[in-house]
Amino acid sequence: MCANTKKKKVGARKAMQISITLPEREGEMLKRFAQQNGTTRPAAVRRMVIDALKQYKVAASKAEPQNQLGLFDTLQVDIFNNTSKLSD
Repeated sequence: MCANTKKKKVGARKAMQISITLPEREGEMLKRFAQQNGTTRPAAVRRMVIDALKQYKVAASKAEPQNQLGLFDTLQVDIFNNTSKLSD
């Protein structure tokens, strides 16, 4: 009795392909940008998108969800009994 068990190979994740269309003027600017940075146009677009998504991720992590009540916010009270919310 031979028990052949086949294991699935774990491969690289498949990249998502997205197609964009640019006006001729912006296509020329992209071409000049890529030449100036010594890269190809697709690589330049990829770099721009990755940088923009990193910035979005940082901004999104700082945003407070709208459905939160703010029950655990730190409040500061001054000598005139005015309160203000502390932000980190």
